[in-house]
Amino acid sequence: MKKIIFIKPALETDAIWDPIRTCSYLGVWYLASQLKEKGHDVTYLDEVVRNDGLSQRVLFRRDISSDTITDTLLEQTPEEFNAQKMRDYDSLNPDEFVSKYSAFHGETISRTMVRTGNTIESTLLEIGRLRPDVIGIPLIASANYVSVTRLAKEIKAKFPNMRIIFGGQAVSADPEGFVADNPYVDQVVTGDAISVIDDVVEGRLPGKIVDGGFQTMDKFPLLDPSIIENTRYPVEPTYTYPTNGRKSADFMFSKGCFRRCDFCVAGSQEGNHITATEYDRIDKQLAEFKRNGIEELVIQDDAFLHDPKHREEYLPVILGLMKKYGFYWQNNGGVEFEGIDDFVTEQLIKYNSEGEGRVTAIYVPFNPRSWNKEQSAAKSMSSKFHNNAENLKRLREEGGIYVFTSSIVGTPEQTEEAFLEELATDRELIQNGYLDAALCLSATMLPATKWYEKNGHNIINKKDYAGYSLFATHHRTERLESRDIEQLMVTWTKGLDDVQKTYHWGTGFPNA
Repeated sequence: MKKIIFIKPALETDAIWDPIRTCSYLGVWYLASQLKEKGHDVTYLDEVVRNDGLSQRVLFRRDISSDTITDTLLEQTPEEFNAQKMRDYDSLNPDEFVSKYSAFHGETISRTMVRTGNTIESTLLEIGRLRPDVIGIPLIASANYVSVTRLAKEIKAKFPNMRIIFGGQAVSADPEGFVADNPYVDQVVTGDAISVIDDVVEGRLPGKIVDGGFQTMDKFPLLDPSIIENTRYPVEPTYTYPTNGRKSADFMFSKGCFRRCDFCVAGSQEGNHITATEYDRIDKQLAEFKRNGIEELVIQDDAFLHDPKHREEYLPVILGLMKKYGFYWQNNGGVEFEGIDDFVTEQLIKYNSEGEGRVTAIYVPFNPRSWNKEQSAAKSMSSKFHNNAENLKRLREEGGIYVFTSSIVGTPEQTEEAFLEELATDRELIQNGYLDAALCLSATMLPATKWYEKNGHNIINKKDYAGYSLFATHHRTERLESRDIEQLMVTWTKGLDDVQKTYHWGTGFPNA
């Protein structure tokens, strides 16, 4: 038996653009559940929220020049900075706001950053108290690269005999490069670690890089709620539509995606396809959640409506199982707009018309497809699938569901004219009752995506890790400079403030 700690390190985010979005990492939760089931002693430390980590916030400036990253603590508190930022947002026009707050200054990038969570010293004290054999650290998002790797380096310096294992999307994108840059890491696992984690923690697999490949959902265990219980996630999550005090947890009925979108990592993994959990296992998992007081599910599937041919069988069963236990639920992963047909719409409205439990919010992104890359995605898709757009209105008016979308600003093909058409279209959709809100996302060039492969040269500095966020800009395009993209993002949000209601989890400039 091994003693294992999984650590989700503190967040370091752009204080201007990024909301603080924290949740349990489902992949780590699955790994911890399996290892505990095998008899190992497993602890999960979410350093963003453990020990009231959300209140432990400091402001600093990060300067990036060539390969050099310099952090400087600032005397101003994050709360003071945010209050001033919002005053400026309200009083300045987009160009004036960006002139004051832009991260781009010639060859130097300078970001005002906020660190949220426990200090490294606090984390080291907890590790020293628990004395694990193995420490697993997920690098899910490239945006948090600096915080994650600094923590790992400090752990190895203080506890040289503890094995440090890394995994996550950012590691899988370039495992050789990660190992070369971080020699204090003992081993990395690419892909889905669930099939190899037992052998990894027992030391049965040699080599610095272990490939987990793509695994189907039958290889994953039931999630053990006790693993995340001691972390004490806030009753009102920081990354979802409000749950009104209901205890919530993330969940996925399926993983993988049938699309190969240029901007997304979900469809980039080798061997990727849709794989769903069997109905009887879903039933057992939901029963376990209910026994542990969980009342609301935050669905994170990349393809919730993943099987058009069998949707009329699949969706009623899934909804029936959630209704059986009276779950409230919301979708954060994205329900494909093309799938919002009459059948799906009627099923969701029906869910909200009877018994205990409701669907509270649905994210329906108008993502660019191969056929409309140089157009307004919202206009082209709502016109082509007009009946689906009408169904969004039905979900709001008949179902009482908060329906929101997003626009990606700064895509490789986007012109300022296409942006303005997108903004006008989403404003019209909100005003006419089709949507509650349209959030603004940056066209981030995430490693291992087609965008990164084809346009990575347009990232201003690849060491500008905070720019890999979905909310902060880090690149230029053939048509737009970095400051132009920042200016358009402010234009978007200010242009919709009078017609939409947004929350702190969806934007750095909430108005609700």
